[in-house]
Amino acid sequence: MRKIFILMLLAGVFLNVLVVSAESVPTADRNLIFTDGTAEVIGKNDSVRIFIAVVTEGQSLEMVSAANMDITGKVLLAVKSLNIKGLTLKTMDYRVIPQRDYKAKPPEIKGYEVHNGVAVILEGFAPDQLSMHASTVVAKALENGANNIHSINFYIKDKTLLENKALARATRQAITRAETLAKAAGVKLKRIVSLSTYPAHKPPVPNMFRSAGIQVKTEAMAPPMESGESRIRVQVSLVYEIE
Repeated sequence: MRKIFILMLLAGVFLNVLVVSAESVPTADRNLIFTDGTAEVIGKNDSVRIFIAVVTEGQSLEMVSAANMDITGKVLLAVKSLNIKGLTLKTMDYRVIPQRDYKAKPPEIKGYEVHNGVAVILEGFAPDQLSMHASTVVAKALENGANNIHSINFYIKDKTLLENKALARATRQAITRAETLAKAAGVKLKRIVSLSTYPAHKPPVPNMFRSAGIQVKTEAMAPPMESGESRIRVQVSLVYEIE
């Protein structure tokens, strides 16, 4: 009786395996067409990050730190006084770097460098307005003691609409390619069995501007700027089953 039960159980398992195998045909056993599509869209930048730094040097860490704090405070106050709606400030980098005299044995600390970096962020502006504000911020910061503008990076705050547009174009391209292949091969497209995307953002080349800390007129310190454009590129991979 026990042997009969075991045989019936094994038979049932074997039957289930056959049913599952019949319902899910492995990809390797299907006739497939693989295609892809690529699209790139361009949008005008509406935002900018300006990385400003105040760098001070001296023999006494206490005096160097105090001087840096004083100048940085003036720079931040001056930038805030522009009253640009939506402008935000964020400390990004604060460093104290000992300056060593390596000729001495052993090397001695001969002074200190204090580096205080702040990001000025402006988002959601029209291109001309954004360029004007960026130029004004740089001029105001330099006028009030900032001695290093690390970088000025223009970008698009929300890329969703552009990404969706690029995805739609890339998908249509992939489908068109599949239809062309199927027609040329004399087969019919049955259904899509796989669809995937690989976004690849191309950030704009940052506009770089550096100051040597020379005291000049404010008008001369306001470099003309163009907010420019950003490119968004996506790739779509498509797999069709054919008959």
